Amino acid sequence: MTVEIDDSGTGDIIGPAFILFWRRETNTLVKKEVPLELYQQKNFNTLTKEYIRELFKEVFQIMDIPPTEDIWLCTGPCFDEARKWLQENRYNYHDAKIEGYLQTQVESTYLDYLIENYDFPKEKAILESGKKRFFAIFNWVVDDFPRRIKFIKSGFDKWQSKWKNEAETLWMKKMVEISSNTKEVGKIRMNERIQNKQSYKSNQNTNHPSKSFSKKTNSKKRNKSYSTKISKSRKKYPKKKKTYSKTHQQASNSSKYKKDPMQKFY
Repeated sequence: MTVEIDDSGTGDIIGPAFILFWRRETNTLVKKEVPLELYQQKNFNTLTKEYIRELFKEVFQIMDIPPTEDIWLCTGPCFDEARKWLQENRYNYHDAKIEGYLQTQVESTYLDYLIENYDFPKEKAILESGKKRFFAIFNWVVDDFPRRIKFIKSGFDKWQSKWKNEAETLWMKKMVEISSNTKEVGKIRMNERIQNKQSYKSNQNTNHPSKSFSKKTNSKKRNKSYSTKISKSRKKYPKKKKTYSKTHQQASNSSKYKKDPMQKFY
């Protein structure tokens, strides 16, 4: 029987770390997490190594690993206290570079955690740890520094001495660029609105002969249509001649002598 042990996330600047134990022959895989909070302490180096040693004790009991079984252990410094425990208990372990199935599993476990818990973009998730993955994660932190700083392994000396200040200054530069760009866009839109208003007013003020002519012709057409309607209505409903009674005629004749009432007697 052979057991391989590897780690991931111990050198990355965000998130927890993971330790995976894999027995080849039975394909038994045990995953253990080293909490982020330990990496945010000043003495994280001691705390995490002791925590990993306790994980070894726990998992070796779960998997029932005897001292005679071959153990292939990653050469990372995070296993320093675990190595001491293996030596003290006379386990048959060997320092080795872990490759293949277990390496893929342990790196995928770390990246899956970032994607699921931190909304880290899948397209930026690089399986192989190193410089490329470091800057992919670092630039992602810079994009929203005030909110993502809580995911940082702030106990790292390099973070405190270099990368924290650099991340903050880069984020501030981006904010200045964004604000200046939004101001420029706002000015452009305001100028466009002013130009549109001015062009609209100029179009309203200018006299177009074609439009005035069309207005006149329209008014003429309206008058003609109105007159034709009146003529048609007259044909349908002709005016009635006035008929007067005799009394009305006598009254009208008498009106001739209103100026001089005695005139009719001469």
